[in-house]
Amino acid sequence: METGIEFMIDYKILADSERFYAEHGKFVRVDVPWTVSEEICNITKPIGAKCYRICDHKNGKVLVASAEQSFLYQYAKGYLPKGRFQAITPCFRFETHDQFHQKSFIKNELIITDYVDRVHLDIMVSHAQSFFESKLEDAVSIVETSSNSMDIEYKGVELGSYGIRHCEFLSWIYGTGVAEPRFSTVMRNKKFLAEKYELSFKKD
Repeated sequence: METGIEFMIDYKILADSERFYAEHGKFVRVDVPWTVSEEICNITKPIGAKCYRICDHKNGKVLVASAEQSFLYQYAKGYLPKGRFQAITPCFRFETHDQFHQKSFIKNELIITDYVDRVHLDIMVSHAQSFFESKLEDAVSIVETSSNSMDIEYKGVELGSYGIRHCEFLSWIYGTGVAEPRFSTVMRNKKFLAEKYELSFKKD
């Protein structure tokens, strides 16, 4: 019988990530809104994706797919200075539900806006890699997806996405600090993932 335990959010991991990125990357924790305008949502949503509209909201707000959108909303309003920040928010997406994907989850999102270049993207990824490996006690993989974007994976499961984006009012580096319950699910299934990953190479 399924109990839902596999999909429980580990709030300690989120708290640990917040402390880790504050100490190692000097990312300042800020509170950000969980709703933004659809115009802000459209800046980062993938082609073909939909914003998570709130029915009958008087200002036409949508629920964030990531705190990246929350950060952009704050910058568009002039509420945040340039710098390094982190924020934990719920994320709402129209995604297929499986062991590692949910329609709603919680994520610690990282952003850099004062030095936006490949060097600082690599620094952010290095911090995230260190955090994941410290928890997993195993190596993760960095997968280049384009010239200025990459994923961190563990045995074929994406742990986070990182890259550089631009819009008319800002350039920034974005990245996943940690997403729950995906990361704790990966931690609980390390042996299964390792066996599955090894088997996929044998088939090839």
